[in-house]
Amino acid sequence: MALPPQLPPADDLYLTAHDTIRGKSLLSPATLGLGLGAALLGELMLWRRIDLVETELIVIDERPTGDAATTALLEQIRREAGQHGVRNWIAYLSTGIATDLVERRLARGGLIKRVEKRGLLGTKTSFVPADSMTAGWPATRIRTKVSRDEQLDVADLLLAGLILATGLDQHVLATLNARDRARLFEQFRRLFPAMLQQLVAHAEAAVGDAVMARRA
Repeated sequence: MALPPQLPPADDLYLTAHDTIRGKSLLSPATLGLGLGAALLGELMLWRRIDLVETELIVIDERPTGDAATTALLEQIRREAGQHGVRNWIAYLSTGIATDLVERRLARGGLIKRVEKRGLLGTKTSFVPADSMTAGWPATRIRTKVSRDEQLDVADLLLAGLILATGLDQHVLATLNARDRARLFEQFRRLFPAMLQQLVAHAEAAVGDAVMARRA
């Protein structure tokens, strides 16, 4: 049986952050949005469309990526160049924009299905995975490669970094032991580009701020 394909990091993070059967989110909407916002920015860095210089996003290539979600985001960053720092972009995307972009992309690809449920207060719309194996594959791939001491590519290191930054590891990487986690962090140290490390650090800080704000 062929294994499911590796998807863009934001798509993989979305699937990882949801129950593989019912599609229930394992994260709060705010935390999910922060993770997905950072993941979409990371995709543009992987596409070599933007750089992160200190705290500012710099467009280095204006060409469309071939993907509607990242192309739309790239155009907006280009239009508003120099007006916002990376933390502001992550926060902006977390307001539902990133989640909507990723859900639309996954739905177009047939990987999630729109479900409408009518109730006393109106109709509630949600998304459920089209295939539980495909939905569970990103987390399984990370766990398997780390436990086997296999090298993750940069896209999967971004995914793993955002799993940790959002606290999603408590749900999907709980089976990794201390040695596995040490191997993962060694890969971060050796193989993860500094620009993406900074992006993940900004996402983690944004998640921490959001958690503190909810507790205040």
